[in-house]
Parts: sequence; structure tokens; C-alpha cells
Amino acid sequence: MTTTPPPSPPPAMPHLASALGDMLHAINSDYREEMREMREIFLEAKKEAEKPEPDNVKLKALLGDVNEATRTFATLDPVWRGVQSIAHMLGLQ
Repeated sequence: MTTTPPPSPPPAMPHLASALGDMLHAINSDYREEMREMREIFLEAKKEAEKPEPDNVKLKALLGDVNEATRTFATLDPVWRGVQSIAHMLGLQ
């Protein structure tokens, strides 16, 4: 007789996990290497939010890091796009 393992409990924060998953998808489709570090933070936060009993202190710290990284990237993104545009015009891409 084979016993099946009990089903995994649902994540404690499904909406947060879903939102973080959406952000990871957006990062993966729009940015590559330049968002590597932010992607890692989002992934770690998503994994923590998916746990049945997430560590709220760890999650709060990760979301603080996400907030800071997002602000930094939002400030630098126009500059990065400008550099990419100039490189493209010069045939460097």
C-alpha cells in the first residue's frame, strides 16, 4: 500500500507571493543582467512569502531591500537607457 504525502499547506501570504512573482516576470522579460541583484532579492522575498509560516522580520527586511533597490533602479533607468541608445547609435551593441 502506497501512502501519499499530505498536501503542502497554502502560502501564508498568497497575494504578496503572487505580486512578487509578477515583478520577477516583469524583470525577467524587460531586463537581463542589469537587474540580477534585484531579481535575487525578489526571489528570496517570494520564497519567504510562500512559506506556510513566513518569518515576518526577514520578510520585512527583504521588502525594505526591494524598496531601496527599486528606488535606485528607477533613478538610474533613464540614464541606462540613454547609454544603451548611444551605444546602439555607435554600433557598439
